[in-house]
Amino acid sequence: MELERVVREEDGELVGHVGVERRGGADVWVAHAVFGSVLRAFPDRAEAVAFLRRSGLPLLAERWWYWPSEDAEWRPTVLVEARPGAVTVRFGLDPYDTVTLTGEALGRLVLTPTG
Repeated sequence: MELERVVREEDGELVGHVGVERRGGADVWVAHAVFGSVLRAFPDRAEAVAFLRRSGLPLLAERWWYWPSEDAEWRPTVLVEARPGAVTVRFGLDPYDTVTLTGEALGRLVLTPTG
């Protein structure tokens, strides 16, 4: 899926990306965080863009969850630095327990754990 950058109108700050995706037989617009993880799906582009301009950056301050592998537990995560294609996260309170996630690992970083 090709992603389109979404910026704040007032200062050009990147707030996320949107892309169209086929789900359940219909096209939906998917809002992605600055670093690429899926945030939410919308029926049209305008709603997805408005959501990102309103919530894209504030959501980076929320607690996120990372699922390292099929046989692991969800790990509470704090985002330290986010940029397109990569995010540095901290696990727990230890400031040295950090890792930079890229590629497929970004798909295992979510706002709400599942399962």
